[in-house]
Amino acid sequence: MPVKLIAIVSLSCLPFLFTLDGDFVFDDSEAIVKNEDVTSDSWTELFTHDFWGAKIKSNFSHKSYRPLTVLSFKLNYFLNNRTLSAFQFKVTNLVCHVICCLLVWKVFQTLTSRKVLSVVISESERLSRDLDSNKYWWRNTPFLATLLFSVHPVHVEAVCGAVGRADILAAITFFLAILCYSQAQAKDSRAYCFLLSTIFLAGMSMLFKENGITVLGFCIVYEVVTKLKINRIESRTARILSLDNITVDSMFRVSAMLTSILTLMYARWAVMGNTRPEFKSTDNPAAFASDPFVKVATHNYIYFLNLLLFVWPQWLCYDWSMGCIRLVENMRDTRMVLVYSMYIFGMYILETMYSGRNMKITNRIMFFAVSLVVLPFLPAANILYPVGFVIAERILYIPSAGYCLLIAIGFNKLLDRRSTKFRKFALLTFMSVVMLYGVWSWRRSYDWQNEYSLFISGMAVCPLNAKVHYNIAKIADANKQYDMAISEYKEAIRLYPQYYQAMNNLANLLKNRQQYTEAERYLRLAVKNRFSYLNRDDMDDFPAAWMNLGILLASTNRLKESEAAYKTALNHRKNYPDCYYNLGNLYLEMNKTEAAIESWLRAINQSPKHVLAWTNLLALMDNTGQIDRALEIIPQALKELPEAPAVNFAIANMYGKLSRYEDAETHFLKAIELFDKDIKAIHYANLGVLYHRWKKYRLAEEMYTKALKIDPSFKTAQKNLISLQKRKIK
Repeated sequence: MPVKLIAIVSLSCLPFLFTLDGDFVFDDSEAIVKNEDVTSDSWTELFTHDFWGAKIKSNFSHKSYRPLTVLSFKLNYFLNNRTLSAFQFKVTNLVCHVICCLLVWKVFQTLTSRKVLSVVISESERLSRDLDSNKYWWRNTPFLATLLFSVHPVHVEAVCGAVGRADILAAITFFLAILCYSQAQAKDSRAYCFLLSTIFLAGMSMLFKENGITVLGFCIVYEVVTKLKINRIESRTARILSLDNITVDSMFRVSAMLTSILTLMYARWAVMGNTRPEFKSTDNPAAFASDPFVKVATHNYIYFLNLLLFVWPQWLCYDWSMGCIRLVENMRDTRMVLVYSMYIFGMYILETMYSGRNMKITNRIMFFAVSLVVLPFLPAANILYPVGFVIAERILYIPSAGYCLLIAIGFNKLLDRRSTKFRKFALLTFMSVVMLYGVWSWRRSYDWQNEYSLFISGMAVCPLNAKVHYNIAKIADANKQYDMAISEYKEAIRLYPQYYQAMNNLANLLKNRQQYTEAERYLRLAVKNRFSYLNRDDMDDFPAAWMNLGILLASTNRLKESEAAYKTALNHRKNYPDCYYNLGNLYLEMNKTEAAIESWLRAINQSPKHVLAWTNLLALMDNTGQIDRALEIIPQALKELPEAPAVNFAIANMYGKLSRYEDAETHFLKAIELFDKDIKAIHYANLGVLYHRWKKYRLAEEMYTKALKIDPSFKTAQKNLISLQKRKIK
């Protein structure tokens, strides 16, 4: 047992240990970094919000209600001294994965135990070995299946992506519920406690991730299969399947499971505000297909691809939307052969479970394995309602347990009544698959270290996915690889001509390169496409694009048009501090001083820590001689932004003009310290002027000298330094 335990723990850790120092990537940004439910002091609001921090009952909510997962993120944040650490999040995910692997091992031991299966067969029909044998580790199905589960590459996204914790925690409670239900069948006083624990764990699993509720369906399967009895008739091949072992207690447990499913689903519906989530056609194109054949055929082809990822997980991608998978539009599509093959193989497995020696232990365990594959996948199957994705590897975390169990059962069958050489070859093949999966997981985990490597890996699998190119462009832009960013944005727009977010970002890049005509064209296209997408009568279509258009128009000196664009953006988004800030800059350029001050004050009211608005406001009041007015707001500025260098510098300049030398010096020195590597010549020069007026000439000379070291051509510093030197000569 210790050796097997060490083997499972080691294999579940090794593929991920070397990539724990990665970043928050992809969905982590919205669900964790930008999610106020994770970083706020409130511990209750997260129960009224969805996974991404939006109001769960809002029409714009994704309706992903996973408060316990968000709570775990919040605990990470507070235990790390209110700091978001990707390393800590990834370590937590890995520890949860190890725990889940150990639970899977225990569940497999339970499912393969003869003690829980009511089997009546003749001695000649008994298996030549036990599936849970401990005599030879290579004949131990639970152990082999767990080894495969520990290293399967489809788990990389769940372990390496911080948001994947939802799937791991849902799996942990899922398997704990199965173990509790196995104890609920005992004929003692604790049985009802275990039954209640099963329902409670199922509810918890659902609050970690929606597919957790399917464990109750598996419990019903468990009840039926373990109570199924085979009665033999005279002939060898004739048999009758009956439920002679079904008792009142069994019926009560099944009824409890069904009632719990309905109750939990109704509660989930009520939490959502009795409304379904609204997804985009780009998220799941097949769900929006008007032709029923296209919808059904494409979804069935997607089922095949999910199964393929179990067997040969080479084609792994973080996002499968926007053209990754072409719709299956007619029967002549060659991919229909794969769909037919999948169902033929499925019928063969079902026939195998009933034919031959009929429902012996192996067949029953196969039924468990198939149920583990199918039931947890049902919420993602687009059967009851459309989902917001095409393929998601995280969804396969629990179903992969059933696949691994099937493979281990098949391997054990190969070892029966075979030659020694064949057994060695089969064992070598199985261990090679485990090693191959482990190496695949190790290599794939490196893709999840940072967004650039993740997005690049996505291009290799889904080159027709516009979102992949869009994400690569965003990373290239952040890394100042502007040519690459422009190229990738244009490719994203080529693949998806209505991609208004890509148009907006591309326009900003072109604007920065002073390619104003092309930038304006893309911004106007972005607004138009957003409006068409929403299909609304109003123009609540893209406030960010309207603001960016305002900035561009101001850059080309079309000030009136710029003002109109800003006001359009503000009509659609009342709380928009950045837009008020830019509108203030426009009014300053138009010499509308009061209007500029009013706009910046609105920006500050909406975002009290808006550094640029504070800086411009204080500077304008200083330059226009409104010192008294500025003195009234300085305490608020320092309260909101005590460590902002630009704010301290602006305040220092005003105190200097008022001859409040000590106060001015304090803020100048603090600003210089905070600027650090961003220090400029003017910062030292202005402090030099303060010392000059204060008659601290040695310090003034020192500051002027520092300013000239940064910028030798700074004329004001040169002139003041010469003035000091002449004074020395006199």
